[in-house]
Amino acid sequence: MSGSADLSSWRARCTAESVDDVLVYRLFGDLDHGAKDTLAFDKPLADFHAVVVDLTDVTFFTSTGLNALLGLRLRAEPLGMPVHLCKLPAATARVLEVTEATCLFQIHPDLEAALAAAQPPPAQRL
Repeated sequence: MSGSADLSSWRARCTAESVDDVLVYRLFGDLDHGAKDTLAFDKPLADFHAVVVDLTDVTFFTSTGLNALLGLRLRAEPLGMPVHLCKLPAATARVLEVTEATCLFQIHPDLEAALAAAQPPPAQRL
């Protein structure tokens, strides 16, 4: 390792933003046991019509990350709100496959595709 910059890229982080009434979470770093509080996904869902979780910059994915995603899905499901995942690193995709969780989420190759799929049909837009 060449320094603290390398270590900081592994530190779990989560950002949230609204894009066209879609809640977009972006995850970064190692999603291991130490990331539990980082993965609270605590934004109120009522103001959105879908959730997208961008996993582009995830460097390590364990059951902590999986449990957080499943918890988010459980919160969104009663609202009829789909949870979209995008840009899954290979190891993350493998965890979802092995646990048979891939069928619980809509999975997309990139953020643009996820945002397009997250838009409601024209008849439902106000």
